[in-house]
Amino acid sequence: MSTAQEIVPFKLTGVEGYNTIRYMRDQFVTGQPGSGSTPGTSSRMGQSDLREEFFLMTHSYVYHPNLLSLDIGGGPILQRGTYVNDSDETRSQGALYNFTGRATFLRDKPYRGSVFYEHLNPTLNVAPGQVITQENTRYGADFSLLAPVTPVPIYMDATRSHFQGRGADRVVDDEISRFNLRASRSFGALGSTQVQYQASQQTSMSGSPNLPIQSSDSSNQGLSVDSRFQFGSARQHNLTNLIMLNTQAYTLQGQNPIPERRDGRMFLDLRSRHSNELQSFGFYNYSSSTQGELSSVVNSASAGLNYTPRPDLTLGAGLHGDDSQTKQLSANTRGVDGSVRYQKALPLGVATASYAVRYDQREQTAAAAQTGVVGERITLAGTTLVALGHQHVNAGTLVVSNATRTQTYVEGHDYVLTLIGAETRVQRLIGGSILDGQELLIDYSFDVGGTFAYSQADQTLNLNWGLLNYFNAYVRRFESDPRLGSGTPTYALNIVRSDVFGARTDVPLKLRVETVVGGSVERENRRETISPYRRDARDIYFQTEDPFFGFGNIRVSSRRSRVEYESGAQNVNLQGYDLRYWARFRLGVDLSANYSHETDTGGATPRRRSITSAKAQWRYRKLNVSFDLGRTLETQGEATRSRALVQIMARREF
Repeated sequence: MSTAQEIVPFKLTGVEGYNTIRYMRDQFVTGQPGSGSTPGTSSRMGQSDLREEFFLMTHSYVYHPNLLSLDIGGGPILQRGTYVNDSDETRSQGALYNFTGRATFLRDKPYRGSVFYEHLNPTLNVAPGQVITQENTRYGADFSLLAPVTPVPIYMDATRSHFQGRGADRVVDDEISRFNLRASRSFGALGSTQVQYQASQQTSMSGSPNLPIQSSDSSNQGLSVDSRFQFGSARQHNLTNLIMLNTQAYTLQGQNPIPERRDGRMFLDLRSRHSNELQSFGFYNYSSSTQGELSSVVNSASAGLNYTPRPDLTLGAGLHGDDSQTKQLSANTRGVDGSVRYQKALPLGVATASYAVRYDQREQTAAAAQTGVVGERITLAGTTLVALGHQHVNAGTLVVSNATRTQTYVEGHDYVLTLIGAETRVQRLIGGSILDGQELLIDYSFDVGGTFAYSQADQTLNLNWGLLNYFNAYVRRFESDPRLGSGTPTYALNIVRSDVFGARTDVPLKLRVETVVGGSVERENRRETISPYRRDARDIYFQTEDPFFGFGNIRVSSRRSRVEYESGAQNVNLQGYDLRYWARFRLGVDLSANYSHETDTGGATPRRRSITSAKAQWRYRKLNVSFDLGRTLETQGEATRSRALVQIMARREF
């Protein structure tokens, strides 16, 4: 009877919406030191934005909810903004709009689909303390074909998007088309298989306004087959099989296209539980990659057993090997490994001892002195040094680009390279054009090492004593002994002796309020051929578990880390502390504040960073008012960068 009453030409089933007033101000200042008689320079960029937004969303259907349902909404945006830099100030005001619409057909049928269109103007966080206002346009469709029409459910969706926006030091202009096709098949208790095809094309003109931006076109296609099965009388065997094929291509305006990259991978993993005491595993991986003159094929496999004859004793043993073939290098590695772990209850606490050993034999034949890497992904956060994936890098070949390759960054202005032993590390410069937390693509060449053969034995001994959840002390000894068998490597084999001593405690205290006091200390003495060092790290904290005298919770922490290399230019002498306060008051008021400060004076260029943030939010029924304040100050040598962000928003839902 209720279904018959729903059959009408058109019916409005719901209305909702909101009204928002928001003010945002984002400004940063950078300063660069002078040299000789040349004075230092500073630059200022910023933006402010005041907007009022009204949005109304309607829900309805035509004839019947299962035939055609509609979700349509939108509303005007009144905006007034200012953009300033060293030489200019631009003011703007005007009317924008939000609109979103989705039509869903045959919602409860085994053949269903929808089409949508949206034009939105969101404000997004793109880096710590940085926001950007965008204009996003997206449209597309999705379709599903389900049982009983087909034994294999099929899902398809296609979208096209255009993202445009501008922040104080970021420009966004990306057009992206995506297509996704997915089919899955269940085999009941045995498991399931999923096949997925994805394709995308992107045209980008995004980047920093302080560097030239070149247009880039990229395309990606991927096909994957993911199968997961359980079998056996007690479902004791687990088999995972993954097959992946991918292609990627970039075309840069005014430049020769980057060679298309083609990757293939097959992953097979079998794990079995023969009894409560005995488990086994087997693993095989095949991967291939081709990109212009660079190509590689890697086969790797391993197998082993884990045996627990009693609860306090665990034994493990395994075999492993891999074969790698490239145009520049052929390498083969094979080896064995084993481990034992024993736990003993003491009158005070529990003691644990473990020992692991690994033995490898490696042979490699080099057809060239170097090989290359194209598009290695790293993320630079703050001014932390990030190591590249390969050692013995030829620094003169390194090229750093943003994720869409619309910009190439400049060494010495946007980033610096630091060599620590055989490892090359990349560090962001605060006065450059790389955002805090930005993902980058790195191209470089590295030394393959020549033609030689060697064996290597690694041993690790761990001793640990724990007292409930309050205290833990440990000692770790690591030894690595490579021994040359034949040939002459172009770099030294790294003999390592490492000793680590550490302890950690977390003690609850019953004061007027429940609190926890804790901390840790760790020391390492690493003696090695390539880059020996000494490391000392410690931290301490205090945190309330209940509101402090009814006024909220606090956490205070301090940390210290020192790393001393043979060359003092790469040393670390970092001191930092953090303060946090959070509270919930009556009438729905939430308040939080954070302050973090760290200083590193160990290297050739001292660096300092402090982050301050405060947030207050009041929610009463359908009214929400929030206030956000953030300030970041960074120094690197004599270069400085400060950023201040203020956001105030009032939102009324109805």
